Amino acid sequence: MAEALSDEAAAPAADETGIVRWFDTTRRMGVIARADGSTLFVPPYGLAEGQGALATGQPVTFTLRENAKGPYAAEVRVTNAPPPGAEALTALALEIAQALSEAAPPALAQIRKIIRALGQETTQEAVREALRVEEAGGMLLPDESRRRTPGGVFFVLIRERLTAEQRVQIFPTPYQRRKKPATPGGAATGPPPAPPPFTWDDRLALIAAASEQRGKVRSVKMTLIGRPGHIEEQAQFTLLTMTHSGPRPALPKGVPAPDPLPETTYSVYIGKKQWKAVAEALQDPEDALIVEGTPMLDTASGTIAIFATKTTTKLLQQASRPPRPPEA
Repeated sequence: MAEALSDEAAAPAADETGIVRWFDTTRRMGVIARADGSTLFVPPYGLAEGQGALATGQPVTFTLRENAKGPYAAEVRVTNAPPPGAEALTALALEIAQALSEAAPPALAQIRKIIRALGQETTQEAVREALRVEEAGGMLLPDESRRRTPGGVFFVLIRERLTAEQRVQIFPTPYQRRKKPATPGGAATGPPPAPPPFTWDDRLALIAAASEQRGKVRSVKMTLIGRPGHIEEQAQFTLLTMTHSGPRPALPKGVPAPDPLPETTYSVYIGKKQWKAVAEALQDPEDALIVEGTPMLDTASGTIAIFATKTTTKLLQQASRPPRPPEA
């Protein structure tokens, strides 16, 4: 009787395709944008044998693998498939434009550029996703005045798949259109273009690189300000949960952040004496609880546990301040 194949003998996973979002040639690591719009980390050992450095915008094939740190791209190799010819490109762009009811010549030109930048498969997947959004009720404009057209939804989805450099090439602003071209000799008239800004999805590669040698935290403190919901009072402590999902705070320029912010739940543990000092004040619906404490990830509950070291409220805090001296 033949024995079952082990994991090592199992057939390798089928290759996937994607586009290089960015790549650090020094560290030989980067990020790939997959066909579904998600991103995947490329570690230093992820390139296929004989494959040199990657470049932003290159189409690649890779094998999805996973280790203790999560999924990553392995056997990454630049695809050698030539881009579609001019006639095939125009025919495909026209087919997509008709499916999206985008008959204007500028839209057709943009679709041609998108196919060149992302490839046929990724572009057609964005078309299918746009039509699914339309069937589900559509997508509103930011001011919610009306629904986007199917083509408008498509271009929104495409922007999410493009690098900053590709967005400038395909969707230039009026200022970018007015910029002077390079001089006839080939020298640029202005400073070299800035590298594309890092996005929240790009953080995974940086975290992986920084994790090669982690630092040590000596102490940590977190402050929560808000209104409690249901309260569980025990003999020696009080437990309550609070959630946060925004608004996003002002961050230094260039620092990536998720948008919108995901909802985070905190489980707050407050000692009996501390809770007794604020319980009566919180009967006022205009007051707010202020908790300073030590955070800890509670994987079992899916929350961040906060062990309170100082508990007060806004009104109690204001009442404890010394009165301002009278003006002369």
